[in-house]
Amino acid sequence: MDKNDNKRQQLISEMFSASRSNGGADVSAWRRLSMHLSPLIGESGFAALYGRAARLVQPRFPWLVLEQSSQSTDLFDQLGKQLSSVDADLAAETNAALLDTFTKLLSGLIGDALTIRLLNSAWSDESHQGNAKEQK
Repeated sequence: MDKNDNKRQQLISEMFSASRSNGGADVSAWRRLSMHLSPLIGESGFAALYGRAARLVQPRFPWLVLEQSSQSTDLFDQLGKQLSSVDADLAAETNAALLDTFTKLLSGLIGDALTIRLLNSAWSDESHQGNAKEQK
């Protein structure tokens, strides 16, 4: 595993540890990533990449059922419902595995450096920025 894989996985881990309070069914990371990525690859491109990632993790999580949709909103609503139907730890593990697979695929298409920049941009929020300003 190289340095960029570690950085990407660290960002995913930080994102999910921050959203752990909502249980494993929190799909806000997906929504924010979609907002940043869809203008670059389109809604259908995002949905195709998400679909590929879901098919790759499905053998590990057979209860995760993918219904085709080109709208990310539909995908996230469906994912949220499915994650809510299982134990919180299993939901968090599934969500993290899905996001890890998605970002690996994305990294293969656009490169590690750009993927990490997109993740940073999508997942940085006001509270983290506010804390950074206070620490200066």
